[in-house]
Amino acid sequence: MGTHMDIQGWKRYVSGVILLSAAIHTSFAVTHYSIPEEMEEGSVVANLATDLGLDVKTLIKRKVRLDVIANKKYLDINKEKGELFILEKIDREYLCPAKTTCFLKMEVIVENPVRIFYIELEITDINDNNPHFRRDVIHLDISESTSAGERFSVSNAVDSDVGSNSVKTYYLSESEHFDIEIQSGRDGSKFADLILKKALDREIQAVHNLILTAVDGGVPARSGTASIIVRVVDANDNAPKFDKDSYIINVTENSPIGSLVVNISFALALFSTDQILQFSLHIFVHCANPCAQCRSFPTNAFYTILLIITPTGR
Repeated sequence: MGTHMDIQGWKRYVSGVILLSAAIHTSFAVTHYSIPEEMEEGSVVANLATDLGLDVKTLIKRKVRLDVIANKKYLDINKEKGELFILEKIDREYLCPAKTTCFLKMEVIVENPVRIFYIELEITDINDNNPHFRRDVIHLDISESTSAGERFSVSNAVDSDVGSNSVKTYYLSESEHFDIEIQSGRDGSKFADLILKKALDREIQAVHNLILTAVDGGVPARSGTASIIVRVVDANDNAPKFDKDSYIINVTENSPIGSLVVNISFALALFSTDQILQFSLHIFVHCANPCAQCRSFPTNAFYTILLIITPTGR
């Protein structure tokens, strides 16, 4: 019984020594590297054997291996040369979406004796994405009575790239009536407000077609566009106009009911299908002899007829 306990104790002692030895040979220093995203497969990142002080001739025997922490294996070690190389292209936007920094943490492990080295690989952004708008076409309805100086929000552009490669400015196609003002969000993002710099007149131009362009800060710069379609809403600022101010018409007293008396023409500066026209007649009878009360159509009587046309919305 005592012999068995001695053997178990000895095993625990040996295991403890091995673990302590492994801990002693573990390097707690972190070796840093930095590479741009999208490097070709097979590209060499660094010579680990040189940087970590390992003998290339013993790497295979010591079963050197690379563990990528919490990620797929984008890199590996060439055991014959001691080089860290790209196993699969790294897409920074996929690996670290919407982050300003991106790191891969790795461990290099060798045996006989056991040693562990910590590697931190920074993936830097390249300008490989165009800015784009959430909507390719932006529709705005603006009343022609809107005062100059009014501003309108439009959809901002987004860019998967970060830092200097993200959206930096906007440009608007040439316009007599519109301009843009670039604003900065709390997170540093850029967006544009559309500014009305000259009053609109639907009777002159009912639709304005504009192009908004977002440009990033990369070299060379990339850009994306969206169409802005401004529909000018009628403010009913033009009264109907008759071709004459007054009409003098002679009508015989025996004219049958329904007879055409006169054709009256009028014009609207702009009439749309969402309007209806209301007509109202106001008749005033004038008699030379008030006692006759104009119950018949005396030869010395005349009528003043006031015709009013009112355009209204439906």
